[in-house]
Amino acid sequence: MHLEKVTSLDSIKTGDTLIITGDTLKNKPVKVYAVKVSPADGTEIIISKQKNSFFNLGMYLEGKSWVKDVMILK
Repeated sequence: MHLEKVTSLDSIKTGDTLIITGDTLKNKPVKVYAVKVSPADGTEIIISKQKNSFFNLGMYLEGKSWVKDVMILK
């Protein structure tokens, strides 16, 4: 297994396991529930629909997200 840095809007797929560092998560492995792409919201990575836990991938790539670092566990 290795970690792959997220560098583009199409890097993350449904079912991927991510290692996220941010305001509320600290290097905790999480499974991607869904990837939602819409013209209004851009690309959202949904971690938990039940807890309404998600982040906007475009905002992360621009450095404007609560998520500070995302790696894909491969």
